[in-house]
Amino acid sequence: MRGVFLAWCLLMAGASSCRRTPLLTKQSPGAQPVESGSGKPLASPLTSVPTRMQDIAPLVASTVDPAARCVQQSAQEFLVQAHLRSQSMTSTRAQLEWWQALQRSIRYRTEQYGYYAGFGSRAWNRRTLASQMRTVRFAGVSVRLHERVIPALRCAELAIERDCQDHPYRPRTLAGVREKNTYFGGDVTNHVYGIALDIDPSDNPCCNCVEPWRSNPRCRGTKTDLERMAMPLCWITAFERYGFYWLGHDELKDTMHFEFLGEPAKR
Repeated sequence: MRGVFLAWCLLMAGASSCRRTPLLTKQSPGAQPVESGSGKPLASPLTSVPTRMQDIAPLVASTVDPAARCVQQSAQEFLVQAHLRSQSMTSTRAQLEWWQALQRSIRYRTEQYGYYAGFGSRAWNRRTLASQMRTVRFAGVSVRLHERVIPALRCAELAIERDCQDHPYRPRTLAGVREKNTYFGGDVTNHVYGIALDIDPSDNPCCNCVEPWRSNPRCRGTKTDLERMAMPLCWITAFERYGFYWLGHDELKDTMHFEFLGEPAKR
């Protein structure tokens, strides 16, 4: 029996906990349990040993690979469609459809992340964005983002560590939250909400953005999007697996930029 208990304890609680847990000697019916080898009675026998499944479950969960707890998801299409696409807005109907998608997107982002003055209604969410920003480290570099997207970022980082070993890449510069909107035409950048991340802008340029990005040497000549950037494809795959959208797909060709367009409640 003692061997079974030790095996269970080592598996569930670790060696140090097992050393601290007193073993019980065999007693006759009705006798008070005593600590092995001491003859001293135990004040609360078995109180440190889980006996129900709900007590054991947290111990089991703590031994699970963190990546196994990550929930894979795609970017929500209505948020993708809210991006400004000048080439597709050649008619009044297209402009109206985009405007409706944009308003839905602003309401969703406000409800999920916080109110940004001038966009949507404060009645949708009275929490300030600033109060929910956190500084974290990603790939060894600090960045400030909204606390609700950090779990998904951690999952992307785990996937990169696991799947991108054959394509080593170490970012030097990360940019997250911005206090001021840098978009025009009624939209608001996801950097304001703290759900967007730029990785090494000079090495992963936005070739269809305004200057000076458009004149980046990597944008010259006939190249594919991947040929213009230093970041490997497996990074894009890892981010997209956990709800991030890569703006390299967008007409801006903003290859530095990822934004979380998944559902933050999924963890």
